[in-house]
Amino acid sequence: MISTAESQTYVREATNNNDHKQINVYFRAIGWKSPEKLPGRAKPYCGAFVGWVLIQCDLVSGAVRKINMASVASWNTLKPFFLKAGQMPLPGDIVTYRTWSHVEFNKYWPLDPRIRIFRAVGGNTGSPNQGVHTDLVRPKNIVRNQIRLFKE
Repeated sequence: MISTAESQTYVREATNNNDHKQINVYFRAIGWKSPEKLPGRAKPYCGAFVGWVLIQCDLVSGAVRKINMASVASWNTLKPFFLKAGQMPLPGDIVTYRTWSHVEFNKYWPLDPRIRIFRAVGGNTGSPNQGVHTDLVRPKNIVRNQIRLFKE
């Protein structure tokens, strides 16, 4: 799953306006009919990117198929898939945040509690060039939910 996500790191927005042609591929994969007709600002794509990766990895079924994968709020409704207290985070777990509306994949979560950061891979992120990025350093303390859609 992580390698599928990382295969998209060539995606970079020319104007930081959600304007790379591959972004429309992510939206079409999750069921949007004509994303190219929408202005870039109307289609933040972090959730569509996560959905596209899951579809490529054949991990979309049941409850996940019913949500609006483009919406971070929808990912936060998947409570049966949330990691339970004490459950070890794994690469490929989906992460949402408390401080901003964003969803991406956990790439590496250090188990040592003294290490307060983890690494992620996601779309519609990165500065100064928005796009798909890997090895993003994120603070653990801003994670809202961790969601696992695969069997350990």
